[in-house]
Amino acid sequence: MTYQTTVTSKGQMTIPKVFRDRLGLQKNRRVIVEFEPKDQSIKVKPALDFFEVVKRLKRPKRPMDVLKAREFMERNYERA
Repeated sequence: MTYQTTVTSKGQMTIPKVFRDRLGLQKNRRVIVEFEPKDQSIKVKPALDFFEVVKRLKRPKRPMDVLKAREFMERNYERA
């Protein structure tokens, strides 16, 4: 499926409706744009929002003590 679109003077372009529908893109939705240097092309895919990321996280099987969780984090993760 190929469509042609125009780049405006501001460098913007419209993603055709058929592609927006297939990607599930709605108004004000964020997207990820990747440049493929090998074939000089651009990939567009929906970005996950915060709530979609949270849904994918696995919940612990049993509650964890807050102090133990903090100790674990400090032992295993570097500060940015």
